[in-house]
Amino acid sequence: MNATRTEGITEGIVENEANWKDRRNAVRHKANGSVTFRMSEGSTTNFEGRLLDISSTGFRVRHAHSQLRSGQECDFTLPGSSGKARVVWNRITPEHIETGFLILNCDAS
Repeated sequence: MNATRTEGITEGIVENEANWKDRRNAVRHKANGSVTFRMSEGSTTNFEGRLLDISSTGFRVRHAHSQLRSGQECDFTLPGSSGKARVVWNRITPEHIETGFLILNCDAS
């Protein structure tokens, strides 16, 4: 592959990534706090995570629960609120797991 073709591919990837980030409707805010989860599928599985950021439509959490899959729903409790959220994505590294959640409903306590 010549240099021109390689540059064109790279430019397309960067443009697409930038456009994807711009499509987010809600502003993220850095956050710190404990989040408790209970799987909604009739499971008794509970786990905790550390809140990393939050917006009006979702939040990102660092945790150690490797069983989460995209599309799963769970109940959550944050300081001052609780509700139901859907797993949108997971990022698994050797050090930790991060998950992005879409808030389906939320009640202030």
